[in-house]
Amino acid sequence: MASPQARLSTTAAPRPARTRQDRTRRAGKQRGNLWYALHLPQLQALPESRRRRYLLVLAGLMETCSSDISPHETALVCEVRSALRYFGGIEAIHERLSGAIKRQLREWELPEDFSHAAAPTISGSLLLARAGGGKAVYRRANLHTALQGLPVAVLQPDQEQGRRLHNMGIRYLGDLWRLPVGGLVTRFGSAFVDQLDRALGKAPEAARKYVAPPSFRSVLELPGESLDLDRLLPAAGKLLKRLRDFLVQRDLATGRLEFSLLHERREATELRLELRRPGRSPEHFLMLLQTHLGELELPAPVVAIRLAVSRFDAWLDRDLQLLRNEKGAGADDAGVDHLLEQLQARLGERQIRGIEAVADHRPEYASRDFDQAEGGKAGPDTPVAGPPRPLWLLKEPRRLACRDGQPLYHGPVALLSGPERIESGWWSGDDVRRDYYVGEEENGCRLWVYRERDGGRHWYLHGYFA
Repeated sequence: MASPQARLSTTAAPRPARTRQDRTRRAGKQRGNLWYALHLPQLQALPESRRRRYLLVLAGLMETCSSDISPHETALVCEVRSALRYFGGIEAIHERLSGAIKRQLREWELPEDFSHAAAPTISGSLLLARAGGGKAVYRRANLHTALQGLPVAVLQPDQEQGRRLHNMGIRYLGDLWRLPVGGLVTRFGSAFVDQLDRALGKAPEAARKYVAPPSFRSVLELPGESLDLDRLLPAAGKLLKRLRDFLVQRDLATGRLEFSLLHERREATELRLELRRPGRSPEHFLMLLQTHLGELELPAPVVAIRLAVSRFDAWLDRDLQLLRNEKGAGADDAGVDHLLEQLQARLGERQIRGIEAVADHRPEYASRDFDQAEGGKAGPDTPVAGPPRPLWLLKEPRRLACRDGQPLYHGPVALLSGPERIESGWWSGDDVRRDYYVGEEENGCRLWVYRERDGGRHWYLHGYFA
């Protein structure tokens, strides 16, 4: 027989402590979700691309009240059950969102009117919001009563479905629920009936999760005013490390960084870094910033530095070999891009130019130079002529002397291959009719020469191979 002390210690065993957060989470799980819907019919008349863009902007405004947002064609739905106590009820949430959304609609020059509702299901809240009543239903058991009086127009039936509903005398959702399910599926399809079941919570429904676009903005104040580059760079380095951590966590990279050097009584000095290839190396970013700052004349001491990034790209962690030496090692694409970025930072964005192929058989027009800051337009799929082409073309072909039908250039030119006939450009008034050959001098230098097919059939030197 256990002693009284033993019995006391057994019956009085301590229970795990329950915090307020645990009780709130458990209570929320018992009650289920509460979805708050905003119906914006004025978006229906907009093009699809603009409507989608506007919905994403409005979804960003709703993030102040919920982290679980679901965009729909002309509506937004967010889960607010866990936020009711914090904000003081559904009407307080509506008042908080209403002002910001109306200001945004006014900025877009759209009507400011919209309707709202709340229900335990996404589809139920959408139907109530389309009805425009501003009703809130907190319990799933009350959904049937709340929805049965809504007009069937809230289901947004197509023209044929609307005609059938009218001919059958069905005006409200309650009329549909009094009919056999099999007959409804036959007349209106399973998708129509599933919408009703989702509204009542009888069928599962997936939320279209809204994910906010990434955005980075960080400010670092300096210990004191400074014009010294050695004091600005360490502060900028800290911001760049914050950016690196932000990018790594989201598996992103960026090709544009916007620095703002803040002054006490002057407007900020803006400085933008443009990269040829997106990256996230703080060391490389800092090197480019240092080069830009070396060319910059500050109008006043700097009190803080702000870094903002709004354009992001997927992170590609790979090395693509571009230049190789005899041992197989060489500079990859990233190394070449870094070199060009350094040259642009030191010499200016418009001072570095590139060369790309153009789909034209005429050698004079088969390539063009372009601004490296803008990038090439032709792209890697531009057709390039198959036969050999010299890297060095003369600006104007040079006429050659001829002896016994053989061209001369520092001596006789032996023809190694050809002819390659090019006849093109008749539509532009710059007609070309030539037979090209690869020639070789006695010293081994290879030339690109051609003979006219019209006129005097003269020989010309057009380029050097080596």
